[in-house]
Amino acid sequence: MSANQGILFQTGIFIALGSNLPGPWGSPEETLQRAVRELASRGVEIEKTSRLYRTKAHSEVEQPDFVNAVASVNSSMPADALLRVLKRIEAQAGRFLTVKHHHADHRWAPRPLDLDIVSYKSLVRNWLMSRPALNATLTLPHPRAHERAFVLRPLMDVAPRWHHPVLGLTPAALLARPSVRDTGAILDVDGLLVEMNSRRYSKDITSPRTEA
Repeated sequence: MSANQGILFQTGIFIALGSNLPGPWGSPEETLQRAVRELASRGVEIEKTSRLYRTKAHSEVEQPDFVNAVASVNSSMPADALLRVLKRIEAQAGRFLTVKHHHADHRWAPRPLDLDIVSYKSLVRNWLMSRPALNATLTLPHPRAHERAFVLRPLMDVAPRWHHPVLGLTPAALLARPSVRDTGAILDVDGLLVEMNSRRYSKDITSPRTEA
């Protein structure tokens, strides 16, 4: 890997995608693919996507397995604006219609779509004394991604040389830590989230739009 590629990993934006319920956009796999199209249609440049990972739901309540992936993207919009875009896409996919009917700890509730910013250009925000502020509107890097196998394994697909901006560890090194082993066991691996014919996913791709 060239030095320039290393710089790209540290200035990149990584988005985690997850789904374990069918929704208005179809199956979990179809929902994740549609979410990528929605991002592209809003001017977010899709650089690379991981394979699809089927993972066991990390919950005390019985629920379907998740399908997880990570996308490496590029955007000029600030992190807060990007987060708002992600929340609108989640709402379009039916996220908040399902989560509100489940346990108050919605982190582990089943949902048709979950989109999280894992890292935004290596910006560190709301991390205090190396511990994230879990109740902040936006904590960067994501306050729990470094503890989740279902984020770290697909992140290895798109940015294996990336280093966590606070902990200084690669996805593989984070994944090897004992605290990560039981957080969403990976059950199966499928093909790429998006089959790309070129290095970058076209921003001109069209998809049905529903205004949120």
